[in-house]
Amino acid sequence: MIPADSVQVQQALPDFNKLWNYGKPAETEKKFREILPQAETSHDSSYLAQLLTQIARAQSLQDKFDEAHTILDRVEKILTPDLKLARVRYLLERGRTFNSSNYQDKALPLFIEAFELGTSINEMEYAIDAVHMVAIAKKDPKEQIEWNLKGIELAVNNKKSRAWLHALYNNIGESYLLTKEYQTAAFYFHKLGELQKENGGETDIYTLKDEAKAIRLSGNPKEALVILEPVYQKMISEKQDNGWIREELAESYYALGKQAEAKPHFVKAYELLSLDDYAIKYEKDKLIHLKKMAE
Repeated sequence: MIPADSVQVQQALPDFNKLWNYGKPAETEKKFREILPQAETSHDSSYLAQLLTQIARAQSLQDKFDEAHTILDRVEKILTPDLKLARVRYLLERGRTFNSSNYQDKALPLFIEAFELGTSINEMEYAIDAVHMVAIAKKDPKEQIEWNLKGIELAVNNKKSRAWLHALYNNIGESYLLTKEYQTAAFYFHKLGELQKENGGETDIYTLKDEAKAIRLSGNPKEALVILEPVYQKMISEKQDNGWIREELAESYYALGKQAEAKPHFVKAYELLSLDDYAIKYEKDKLIHLKKMAE
């Protein structure tokens, strides 16, 4: 059954989903706001509600959580029982806003409801999005794995939703690292790399780094270096550098007892990551460790 409130009921209304640039949420919000007056006069409640949810998402990505909730309060007033797709997207963005502001207990039931409603109306793209968000919001790595496996099964069986496998393979790999099932983590990072090669012709360096990390932690630092060293050589030949790659090189050399080879990579890793916004905000223990190893 196709929901009555699918986007683009009126062809004159632009497909705002195509305007997303997740790396530039402020720019995306501006684009959404430019078409908001047209949406408000369109008499298409579903389109307006869905557009507003995406404005809220763009705000949440900028850590403007109060503003996002205010927008979502407006959406909630628009929703009627027949606007099922709009409700799924509302639930997702209300949940994401809570999750990003560290209220996972409030986010989880919203994601689960979004999954159930999305599945019931056969909007699998959003149902899988909800599953992947449940896995992110869960604190127990074993529960994260359970939900990611559910998402992977759904994505594999729905051709239009296979793009979700990228996030799901990455996230389940991270969860298996937390449960110390390193070989399984490496398996999923490798699957992600193969998928990236299918789609873009080259595996992302961060995926290679994650696979190498899992292999090192499983007790095979030499094999990890087989993956990492070509990445490093290519990076240096292109006059680029990366603290995350340097860190993993250092750890692999150190695990092999090659402290002399490890030391300059620890030094450079600390130098680069101590200036990295993500590392500063989320990886304080890592920075302390790298500083110690660089001394």
